[in-house]
This record gives sequence, structure tokens and C-alpha cells, in this order.
Amino acid sequence: MEQMVNVFVMGKKYEVPASLTIMKALEYAGYKLVRGCGCRNGFCGACATIYRVKGDRELHTCLACSTQVVDGMYITQLPFFPLIKEIYDINEVKPDETVMMKTYPEIYSCIGCNACTNACTQELNVMQYIAYAQRAEYAKCA
Repeated sequence: MEQMVNVFVMGKKYEVPASLTIMKALEYAGYKLVRGCGCRNGFCGACATIYRVKGDRELHTCLACSTQVVDGMYITQLPFFPLIKEIYDINEVKPDETVMMKTYPEIYSCIGCNACTNACTQELNVMQYIAYAQRAEYAKCA
């Protein structure tokens, strides 16, 4: 018989097989994943999850599709935020110093915490690319 562990999803306790990833444990517990499940292969980052293990003060971040559950794990997925997808014709975009401010103004709110780079499943130095974009160094950004 497979070993079972206790996990807590948004505070509610579930007993799930120890061999499951967080994503599969959520489904095992009866959750229907309609967002935050992306590629299911640890690449897209859509299943970003925060967890804490009982007795450990540290909050951990991970991808639910590639992180195995452990006993006493308290899980919460990042809240849903609607995607704001900018639509533009690349042939009409003029690469001047205002293009990023007009298209992606949120990059100017960056506080340099490096969370984007740490969370990137493709191991990109995201914060450096944001810095290039902020300085209109588009060749380096590309």
C-alpha cells in the first residue's frame, strides 16, 4: 500500500499519496484546475505555488507540476490575475526610448528584488532584461 501524507490546501487537510506532485495532489483531492496548470512539465511557470512545511518558518516557492508533496505541507497557489496582453504590430513599433513605457509600463515599477529571475523556470536573468528594456537597450534585451 502506498504511503500517504497530509497536505493542507488553503487550510483544509487532505490525505494524498506521497508520490504525487502538488498539482496531482490537488487533483487527487478533488480540485479541478482551470488555471495555473499550463504545460505540466516545469517550463511555463503557470503553476507557481507558495508552500510552508510544518515546523519550518520559511515560505517556499515552487512549480506545482514538478514539486513532490511532503507530510505537513501547507499549500497555496498564487492568486489569479487576468492577463493583460498587449496587441501590436511588430512592423509598426518604433524602437525609441518610449516604446517600453507605452507598451509595458509595469517594468518601471521594478524594485530590483530579483524574484522574477529566481522564479523563472527557463533560468533566464529576467531582472537584467527588464533593466535593458528600462534603459532602451533593445539589442541587449532581444
